[in-house]
Amino acid sequence: MIITIIIAAAKLCEKILRLFGRGATTFPGKLALALKKDILHTLSEGVKIIAVTGTNGKTTTARIIESGIKKAGKSCFLNRSGANLITGVTTAFISNSTVFGKCKYEYAVIECDENALKKISLYIDADILVVTNIFRDQLDRYGEVSSTLCAIKTGAQNMKKALLVLNADDPLSFSLSRLENKYVSFGISRQLALGGKGESEFCPFCGSPYNYSFRTYSQLGGFFCPSCGYSRETPDYCAEEIISQTPDSSTFFADFRGKSALYSVNLGGVYNIYNALAAAAALQECGAPADVVKDTLSSFGGAFGRMETFGSVRMLLVKNPAGFTQTVNYLKPLKIHNLIFVLNDNDADGKDVSWIWDAEINIGKNVENIYTFGIRSGDMALRLKYAGYNAEIIKNYDEFKKITDEPNTVIIPTYTAMMALRPYFARKSGKKEFWQ
Repeated sequence: MIITIIIAAAKLCEKILRLFGRGATTFPGKLALALKKDILHTLSEGVKIIAVTGTNGKTTTARIIESGIKKAGKSCFLNRSGANLITGVTTAFISNSTVFGKCKYEYAVIECDENALKKISLYIDADILVVTNIFRDQLDRYGEVSSTLCAIKTGAQNMKKALLVLNADDPLSFSLSRLENKYVSFGISRQLALGGKGESEFCPFCGSPYNYSFRTYSQLGGFFCPSCGYSRETPDYCAEEIISQTPDSSTFFADFRGKSALYSVNLGGVYNIYNALAAAAALQECGAPADVVKDTLSSFGGAFGRMETFGSVRMLLVKNPAGFTQTVNYLKPLKIHNLIFVLNDNDADGKDVSWIWDAEINIGKNVENIYTFGIRSGDMALRLKYAGYNAEIIKNYDEFKKITDEPNTVIIPTYTAMMALRPYFARKSGKKEFWQ
């Protein structure tokens, strides 16, 4: 009876907030947790759960998995808004449950903040836990990568029945393969040398520096510890050759558990090949047929703000050095009229913006105009100046809108900037709100 009252109150709260045009992505869950701190355990009972965590690629990977489960004919929900703390996850379960706390769907795909996973994992025991990668992100909140790895490790250990889906190329996240959980791996077996500083060049087990047979970017690649033998394994889901890439797609030859085929992903960028491989591994391991997995990758249209287009405007979220470096690499072949970097330092972005100095910025020669905008626009303009580019600071929102009315505009925002700017472009182009 108490559960019913709590859920009814949370659902009413959600309806009222939506009536006033608010996303209602966290507050209903916050209310329910205040009334019953373990309500998530009740809400998640009897649901097959695929959790996705890691530094970069969570939202895209989770969206691909959601799409694939639905294509396989199974019912599924996802915390689509990207609200990935325990309040957002609880809200998502409340929204998709009856007033009696029974989930309406067979599957739940849950995007989990890497630092929040250890708390969320106390109340849900996922069937599959995908770990995309581990990079530095919001140092004032997460600390160094060792802290992030420890948080994810705790979450994985709490989820005793979870099959881990691990990035074989990332020596940090692949170290979780030594836990008691069963695991499968994904990766790219090709020298790409796309740059970026390695987040950890030392073995987490013995502290010795790695040797590499090849690198894709940052610390990802064919790592090997000469002291203790910890090394990359041949991935179960392996892209063996990248056949072609465009700004909006990639085609690659891959081996999925001994079966080889040509795959395409409807997204540009090598980092999205990693996301596609992670999603494919999760889908196939939960029973999705191979043809459904292949169709899912080729038809997926992107996640909000991550690589989204609004008419002639393209928006690509960045939030840490590794992602920033690879986003700039992605832009090189594009012909861009206006390139706008939008840097904020709100709580969700991290107050410390020194990370922009750790990114490798080589924009190339196809950009006509470069601008900066946001709370820390001056810092971004200074960083670009040291990289050899003169950027004009946009002074106000009206000026920003005028510039983005021009064709071939690319916006690279941090998280809170993306959340603030996306509604304008969504309304203008007829797209849905972020929580939809």
